[in-house]
Amino acid sequence: MPEFVAAPLSPDAAVDLHMHTRASDGDWTPEKLVEELDRREFSVVAVADHDTMDSVDEMIERSAQRGMTVVPAVEMTTRWRERQIHLLVYGLDRSRPEAAAFNDLLRRQQDNLAAMSERILALLERNGRKIRSMDEVLDGRPQKPYMVYRAMIKDGHGTNLRTAHNIVKGMDEPGLVDVPIAETVAKAQAAGAVTVIAHPGRDDGWGVLKANELTELHAEVPFDGVEAHYRSYTVNDTRLYRGWADEHELVVSTGSDCHGPGWPVNPIPYKAAWSMQLLGRLGIEVERPEGAVWDPTPAATLSRV
Repeated sequence: MPEFVAAPLSPDAAVDLHMHTRASDGDWTPEKLVEELDRREFSVVAVADHDTMDSVDEMIERSAQRGMTVVPAVEMTTRWRERQIHLLVYGLDRSRPEAAAFNDLLRRQQDNLAAMSERILALLERNGRKIRSMDEVLDGRPQKPYMVYRAMIKDGHGTNLRTAHNIVKGMDEPGLVDVPIAETVAKAQAAGAVTVIAHPGRDDGWGVLKANELTELHAEVPFDGVEAHYRSYTVNDTRLYRGWADEHELVVSTGSDCHGPGWPVNPIPYKAAWSMQLLGRLGIEVERPEGAVWDPTPAATLSRV
């Protein structure tokens, strides 16, 4: 676990623990994202790109010059039973010997993503669908399936990521790449990282993860927490997932899932107190607020900004 040396955070300090850069499917460069976060006076942030940590080091370097803490993170695409689940991995120090197994898992995932992209492009070519915008969409980045889907959209094959993916599935190619969630959690925790289920209340095509399903999953795989504050959640959603986490003595995370300026939202200044147990696990102390950690009133609906 990286060591963070800083004075305790105010309970109201601005924190966003789920954002994406051009290293995966975002539009932010680390430089522009750090400038935006600094302008808006964020204290602690995490870039959690899909299946890669390529932007983490630059984010840390640029943020250190501005007194902002960056938590190393990655959003892993995992599988449990018959569904994909996104897993946020926080606080991973890839340089530690204990992280070798997780690093191997990450490389395996990246190799499989590249291979799947090649298969999809070949399949589209055989079916008469020319993807002429691939190089433009990649713009020097590693090739991944969602990049192919974005190029498909740009070339008129599908109107959004889901319809583009459905075209590929209609050609008998699932187009899915993931790693087992049990293996991912075990290797991340062995490296000292904290594992959090991303946006369990968002339907990615398999339905939301209900409380009973989270309980079943946790009985099989001892992950550390859930993302209980998220851009699209209602107050009732947050109450549900915070309550479930409290019942199971797990941590909660706060994330906008911002991919670029206004896409689909800007970074959200969640209060540090709302994720104070997770931040504590990461070595970032937060002063305990007076009164409730989270008060489900209209003032607590920042996740819908």
